Amino acid sequence: MQYYLPDVPATAQPDELIVDLREIGIVEDALDALGVQFVRTAEVEVLDLALLQLSYAVEAGTVLAMDIDPVLFELRRRVAAECGGWNPVLGKNRHVSHQFGAYPQTQSMSGDFDPHPADAPQRRSADPDAGEGVRVGVLDTRLYRHPDLAGHVETPDPATVLDPHPTDPTPWEDGHATFVAGLIAAQAPKATLVVRHVLDSEGRATAWDTVAGMARFLEDGVHLLALAMGSRSHDGFAPLAVQRAVERLRPHMLVVAAAGNHGAVPGIRHGITRTSPTWPAALPGVVAVGATAVDGAPAPYSPDLPWVACAAVGDELVSTYLEGKVQLRSGQTVEFPGYATWKGTSFSTATVSGAIAARTQPGEVTAEQALRQLRAEGTVVRPVG
Repeated sequence: MQYYLPDVPATAQPDELIVDLREIGIVEDALDALGVQFVRTAEVEVLDLALLQLSYAVEAGTVLAMDIDPVLFELRRRVAAECGGWNPVLGKNRHVSHQFGAYPQTQSMSGDFDPHPADAPQRRSADPDAGEGVRVGVLDTRLYRHPDLAGHVETPDPATVLDPHPTDPTPWEDGHATFVAGLIAAQAPKATLVVRHVLDSEGRATAWDTVAGMARFLEDGVHLLALAMGSRSHDGFAPLAVQRAVERLRPHMLVVAAAGNHGAVPGIRHGITRTSPTWPAALPGVVAVGATAVDGAPAPYSPDLPWVACAAVGDELVSTYLEGKVQLRSGQTVEFPGYATWKGTSFSTATVSGAIAARTQPGEVTAEQALRQLRAEGTVVRPVG
């Protein structure tokens, strides 16, 4: 028996369904009634979520593609008809990205978002004890070893940390976590960065893998979680799994997330407009970070939307990056000296996270209080709205 998945770009896994564990029996019964086979492939108990892999039960030799949208529609219709309009919590396993676009993620952005080689930055003098005792979670790409990050990083998963490639070009997006970590460590030298990876070398991950990574920070005792990533949806609804993860994490840590780089999108491109929400940034309780230019003016790519809570410089930032040959999006190979200049709300998010960490004092000043102080001052972190 043969099955196939569509080989066209998709914004969600076409054969996977995320379901609330407490209601999964109802969903599985409805799938049985539809003739849809399923296997429970993963669970995250602290989030009460399960991942189902779906396939059609068909005669041998039939080639049939799974399409999650009609399955979701029929599940909701059937259950609502039998339960007085009520529906269980279930949704797609969407894709997320640190470039915040439709697939491919860069298509909804406007302008040059490639990193460029740079000299080591001339840092402003930071309090050498800033961030002492503070733990900052970073969920991103893998992290490349860099001398400036030595002693700043804790990596629960050894596979998160890689050595620079001596000869082979490294994909440009692989340096994202290294750049983010450098910006945070520069402001809060005594903070511990707890780095976990989920994004691949194309800067992509599924919502399921992302929330599974987010849930692990509950074990790490972090005070704030920096998410320089996000997703958008054509229907405007937040991914179920991401929403659930934020709800469960917020009582334990401050969640800071990038607003996206789609503020200058003309009209509609790949189902995205300049007013599209970015998740998790647009969720209640999340600190959504936009970007400004060096002079403090709003960056044109940064969304000007009510849910953007604050902004920081996102242009012309210099930080730790890959050393050696890097293959850019254009296919061009460029030599990098271990530092780069880059722009985007990913990096204004790192700037805000570092500033919060520098002000946080465990047991005395919470991350939320530190953020309020910074917003009131309007220096590093500029209030929006």
